[in-house]
Amino acid sequence: MRQVTGKTNPPESGYKVSIQQSLDGHSFSCSPLPDPTGDETTLEVEVCSARTVLAPAEYFESAKAAALLAAEGISPAGDEAVVWSDPAAELVAVMALPRTIHEQLAARFGTRIRYTAPLLAGPDAVENCVWVLSRSSLLYVKVYAREGQLQLAEVITAPDEAEIRYFFERLAAAFPLAEYGLQAAGDDPKRLCRLIGHLFKNTTCA
Repeated sequence: MRQVTGKTNPPESGYKVSIQQSLDGHSFSCSPLPDPTGDETTLEVEVCSARTVLAPAEYFESAKAAALLAAEGISPAGDEAVVWSDPAAELVAVMALPRTIHEQLAARFGTRIRYTAPLLAGPDAVENCVWVLSRSSLLYVKVYAREGQLQLAEVITAPDEAEIRYFFERLAAAFPLAEYGLQAAGDDPKRLCRLIGHLFKNTTCA
């Protein structure tokens, strides 16, 4: 589990495309690219992958981005590129994705690419809150303390209910979840509330 501090970054604007990691953990698919309409066009690329970490901006250096992934046990492979979200924001998402996809995007949009990750999103009310976003087989989890400080941010691969329950049992050993509210969002938030809602003092399904 990854402990982090900081606030959630605001969403960025512009054309959007999503890169999804498939169940085998290695292959990715990319949604169709929009046609550039001018030099001012910005393409926001959302990378949906368990190979994502968050870092406070004051500790982020682009030259050490790969080392941040390696420190979490997800060193980029030789055929992967390391990319990151806006380094001027309070939190920076660092991600690994296939180099061929990164090169394809760079060739078409150049420096107008803005990478982002679902882990940069979060709930509106953050005090004593566990926020969970489901995307296909991925769960994005963030834990906020009473003062609204981000305590943990992690992406897990959890394709079945047993793995989801197991993760939150581990989480309950680290945080007093009975004192926290659950905010579930994403593909099937009601399913998440049914599975793990009993661990929390209240639940909200977005």
